[in-house]
Amino acid sequence: MAKEKKFEDKIKELEKIIEDLESGDVSLDDSIKKYTEAMKLVKECDSELKNIETKVNKIVTENGSLEDFEIKE
Repeated sequence: MAKEKKFEDKIKELEKIIEDLESGDVSLDDSIKKYTEAMKLVKECDSELKNIETKVNKIVTENGSLEDFEIKE
């Protein structure tokens, strides 16, 4: 079973792909492969962020149960 990359590692990999593509020194075939890999990483990161957002929007109450976090004005 392959070990899943950490979010930070995915972001670094995405930044490297963007840097490579922006350099203009990549063939068309390699550009397509890198773009495809970048889109896969973007989807994975977006999914992780949505999952984290859901968790952050929960707060533990005094009795240990989870409930939606709401800002009271």
